Amino acid sequence: MNASKSAITVLVVDDDEDIRFAMSDTLEAEGYRVQLAEDGLDALAKLRAGGTRPNLILLDLMMPNMDGCGFCAAKRQDPELSSIPVVIVSADSRVSQKAAELGVAGSLAKPVRIAELVAAIERFSSAT
Repeated sequence: MNASKSAITVLVVDDDEDIRFAMSDTLEAEGYRVQLAEDGLDALAKLRAGGTRPNLILLDLMMPNMDGCGFCAAKRQDPELSSIPVVIVSADSRVSQKAAELGVAGSLAKPVRIAELVAAIERFSSAT
């Protein structure tokens, strides 16, 4: 396990349980620490509960309860959370455009290749 990777915690926010667990397994195998949330509301609750603050949030756009856009708006309004970088991970064909509109660090189109995922984490994580 790469020591620098083990210092990076990634929050994966996706309503699809299979995607959440696949990303978690992949990232943990790459040496990252992983936290999971099933939608924007769950992610905000976990972030505000304290504990280990993630260095990066991988965020789906289309989710029930609170979608990625709503999460980004709420996160931006919270001074404790606003500095955590977000990378949108979505099957939306306009993922790059939507990421730019939301002012997030970056975007990845689903399905995501492992190399792209790791490169995005290394590039955008606040631990690097």
